[in-house]
Amino acid sequence: MQTCDIVIVGGGVMGVSIAHALARRRAGRIVVLEKAFLGAGSSGKSGAIIRQHYSNRLTASMAQKSLRVFEHFEDAVGGPPVFTHTGMAIVVNQRDRAGLEANLAMQQTLGIDVRLVTGQELADIDPNAQLAEDELAAFESEAGYVEAVQVVASFAEAAGREGADIRQGVEVKGVVLDGSRVVGVDTNEGRYECRTVVLATGPWAAHLARAVGVRLPVQACRTQVALFRRPTDFGRRGPVYGDFVHGLYFKPTHGEMLHAGSIAGEEVDDPVDPDEYNEAADGTWLPQVRQRLSRRYPAMHRGYGRGGYGALYAITPDWHPILDRCPGLEGVYCAVGFSGHGFKLSPIVGQLLAELIIDGEARTLDIAPLRLARFEENDLVKTPYAYGVIG
Repeated sequence: MQTCDIVIVGGGVMGVSIAHALARRRAGRIVVLEKAFLGAGSSGKSGAIIRQHYSNRLTASMAQKSLRVFEHFEDAVGGPPVFTHTGMAIVVNQRDRAGLEANLAMQQTLGIDVRLVTGQELADIDPNAQLAEDELAAFESEAGYVEAVQVVASFAEAAGREGADIRQGVEVKGVVLDGSRVVGVDTNEGRYECRTVVLATGPWAAHLARAVGVRLPVQACRTQVALFRRPTDFGRRGPVYGDFVHGLYFKPTHGEMLHAGSIAGEEVDDPVDPDEYNEAADGTWLPQVRQRLSRRYPAMHRGYGRGGYGALYAITPDWHPILDRCPGLEGVYCAVGFSGHGFKLSPIVGQLLAELIIDGEARTLDIAPLRLARFEENDLVKTPYAYGVIG
């Protein structure tokens, strides 16, 4: 039997960010338990796009605060720089103009640098892009992407420097209670006694919580990524795209590659067992992505397919995370259900969970809209101007 103050279950980006934030505040002996290896679930396969384009103030603010950390990650956390600045183009149908303009107005009140751009302005930003007459574009200047695996590693290393203990290959089998109070977790290595447990369990969230009578409405679902090598005459790299006309996001990545995936929300129709799912991309899906990508980037008709892969989302009914105490249990917290758009929020999630655990409430931002009870109360996070799955 081993003893500590706080056990964090899950070694993805949320688990190690929370560990880092708690360790920096000297919250006691902190142990992260990861059943496989760091980032083995959703985090290591993330596109890790960093953008502030949201349709509600809370998530836009969370993304904004996290962006500031990623921009100077080597100073704020440690390790090598991780952020590649590209900007982001958002493309919608003209019929969604009112929704886009409302989103931009809200974001601008937060100080986010985003604006509508004409077809010519988009062409100046990205000469390879094609904008149809019935389409409308906006540009968020500060966006980009990070190297996901390095972010996870750097958070873990920084947490370790602050005294946290990161343990891989340790699977939590159950949460141990004394009445309603947590007293430990049982693992394949025996029991860890503790007074606080944080579930940062990604696609595995529902299973572990169910064993202690808590229903977390988080469904593990399969998503897919397609990879293409750009033609040699493609020219300079473009920005990240949120292309709501064609239901696609894409971004430049290592070398001359493009990384693309869906923002149409079909993942919710493909629930899976996160321990046994198809990690390859579907052969019938990849040509569809190429076709949609080529409508925005005509030169990609000549792009070189490099296959793709299957990955995991942890989806809630409103596609927004749960950051809360587990009701009826003393000392159990959860940071789960990020629904495919959580990586960009990880720095602020760590800070907010540390505040919730140490101070008794999140002080930097009001996270009440992300409470677990919202599902029973039918008070879901609303995205009134949504024109696709973006939150």
